[in-house]
Amino acid sequence: MTIYELIKNGEYRLKKAGIQNPYNESLGLMQYALGLNLEKIIVSYEDNISEVKKQTFEKLIERRFKKEPFAYIVKNKEFYSLNFCVDETVLIPRPDTECLVDAAIEEIRRLYGIYKKKINVIDLGTGCGAVAISIAKNFDNVIIYAADNNLTSLKTAEKNIINNGVQKKVVPVFLDILKLNCGENLSLNTSVSVGDFDFYNLNNYDLIISNPPYITTEDLASLEDDIKFYEPVGALDGGKDGLLFYRKIFDAASIAREKIKTLILEIDYRKKKEIQSLFEERFDNINLKFKKIDFINDLNNKERAVKITYG
Repeated sequence: MTIYELIKNGEYRLKKAGIQNPYNESLGLMQYALGLNLEKIIVSYEDNISEVKKQTFEKLIERRFKKEPFAYIVKNKEFYSLNFCVDETVLIPRPDTECLVDAAIEEIRRLYGIYKKKINVIDLGTGCGAVAISIAKNFDNVIIYAADNNLTSLKTAEKNIINNGVQKKVVPVFLDILKLNCGENLSLNTSVSVGDFDFYNLNNYDLIISNPPYITTEDLASLEDDIKFYEPVGALDGGKDGLLFYRKIFDAASIAREKIKTLILEIDYRKKKEIQSLFEERFDNINLKFKKIDFINDLNNKERAVKITYG
């Protein structure tokens, strides 16, 4: 059987499972099975394939047929034109989250223009590190603390930090958003040494970014199979009303308000009013010279992130 015939068989199988773009996914799984790039696959369409490779490919197709995410199968996901290792311990980066990166890049440039110093950023719930690394690739004047409460996730982030060459700008740290007390940086070979990482005692934060869990606990059951059965529930479950992590982040930001200049958080576009009310509630009794809240649209023109500046 030829490579092309097998790809078409895979397409048919995935189409029956309701997979969008079944041909492209079958083609991608063939690339992964054979370890060949797209160009080599195309020029080899009429080549026969060994029985061993055929079985390897068919097993990959069956995994995808059962709704295992394509990114987990091939252990890679492109985000912001960069490649990231992903596995079942981390949320798969989505294109909509790129608006978070765009907003952070713009804000870092603004802050640097004002303060003329290296900008400190904390990425809460970094997962595979996609957001932190994508930002770091655009600057020499940043230190980004990529924080997560899952050590296995942090090891994946560490691998991506090294693969993308940002060891001197991104530091993985163990930190639980719901506790925000003290964590430790991993033993990454980096010129940055932070020792014990204490959220409240770092000299200056400048910017907090986060894509926190925001799906309500009740709504988890209605997610698509490839999400609810495979992606880590801890990266999805935002509590009863989907606002659990926003409350904690706003509380922490209000305590450390003299150090933090900006918050940029991904949100559920359906929760815009609740997010705005929550911020006003948490900062209502604090004497601030100014505060401003803006919402940022994603690729589908939905309000996907919130930017809060205050001081």
